Amino acid sequence: MFFIKCLLIAAALLSVAKAGNPLTTCMAGRAQGTEPLTQSGSCEYGAYNSPTGPGTFTATLNEYFYSSGVKCGDCFEITGPLGVTTVRAVNFCSKNTCPSEKPLFMLTPDAFSQISSEALSVVYDAGFRKVSCDATGPLKGQLTNDTSKYYVKVLLFNNNVGIQTVSIKGQGMEVAEPMVRQNSAQFVWSKPGAEMKFPANVSVTSQYGSTVQMTIEAFDQEILTFNDNFEIPRNVVKGAPEKCILSQSPATIYSDSLAEGWDYWSSRSYSDLNTTDTTVFSTGKASLSVLLMGNSSYLSLTRSGDFQTEYFTGIKFSVRSDKVWSGLRVYIRPDSFWSPSTNITTEWSTHTVSFDKIKHNSVEKTITFGNTQDMEVKMYLDDVSFVVSTKPVTTGYSSTENSKELATSTTAGATSTHSATTGITASASTAGSTTTGTITAGNPDENNSHHSSSSFLKAPSTLMVALFAMMLFLF
Repeated sequence: MFFIKCLLIAAALLSVAKAGNPLTTCMAGRAQGTEPLTQSGSCEYGAYNSPTGPGTFTATLNEYFYSSGVKCGDCFEITGPLGVTTVRAVNFCSKNTCPSEKPLFMLTPDAFSQISSEALSVVYDAGFRKVSCDATGPLKGQLTNDTSKYYVKVLLFNNNVGIQTVSIKGQGMEVAEPMVRQNSAQFVWSKPGAEMKFPANVSVTSQYGSTVQMTIEAFDQEILTFNDNFEIPRNVVKGAPEKCILSQSPATIYSDSLAEGWDYWSSRSYSDLNTTDTTVFSTGKASLSVLLMGNSSYLSLTRSGDFQTEYFTGIKFSVRSDKVWSGLRVYIRPDSFWSPSTNITTEWSTHTVSFDKIKHNSVEKTITFGNTQDMEVKMYLDDVSFVVSTKPVTTGYSSTENSKELATSTTAGATSTHSATTGITASASTAGSTTTGTITAGNPDENNSHHSSSSFLKAPSTLMVALFAMMLFLF
């Protein structure tokens, strides 16, 4: 029994030690599933399962967010509809191929399956934050095969936080000289007319000011081990939430066409679906029209990657029909619906459905417009949008612009005055304007662990010593 108790205590301590420490507030991004890959990409870590490889929980970033390789090796906690996953940045996708209006994370299958049940889909409203990496042991390096005494290139890997600067000092050098990042996790020293004499000392400083060192004795491609890993800063984000919730969806769902990330799903009992019907519209130049063919026919508007309901108090829409119609029902959950107090007619009418009146969860995917009358009716929808909550709350999260700066920044301070409850920047865009707000909400109780059972054997030595001392004390 005593041994079992010790194991339980050890497991608890290990779970604390292995959790990523938040290094930024939560921010809005986009996550996408990808096919399995064998090489880690532009950061030059090599094969996923190689000695320098990053493993299979990794992300390809869009060029906007990659920051010329500065993000290589950084770890991010990504939130999707199923929960969270933590990934290491290892690659980038060019701005011509990948959207660049916000940070994009293209996740490996192992990682994406933890936040979404739909492989290769897109989570348009992913939340994310930078966290410390679950790195076992010290920072490591390896000289590349094109290294010479005139050109020294080293790959750095297994870092637990982002790398800021690298310098090298060989024999006979009065001062250390900088090594330049090569749009990757590789750093180069080269100086016209000069040669590097070994042994040489390499110093690496993190984005938070911690420095580690190693000595290169000679030209070879053995794995090089630094004296330690970086010191992980604590309390960078004051009162950080356990994890981020989904970021806030843009308020607009339909205006002349379905907004990005929205699609439709219809029952079999429909026809003549037109998402840009220019013959009839309330405002703008088009509406969404569909012929609902009898009782239980419906049209559902679906959000890829789901939406977080706490940001909104309801939905607003304009509707008309081709005849007098009393059978409209609007719902998120089929066992709880809203119906208008008056009939829908051939004239446009605008309605607001309060989320307080219909059942819903914190994370939902669809909004459904159904017909309960045993007749065919042509329904026209226009100007469909969320009603953004105006409830005053105090969270202390960064503004939308500050979030963008945090997302693309190459450096970070060791302390911050940010506080957090949900930890997410709430930003809703509507028809040419942007409203920014914050909201207090609880966090879904999802499991954030993807580590194997063998992780216990790889615990930091300081923790093992502490456990051993504790057991001696208890005995």
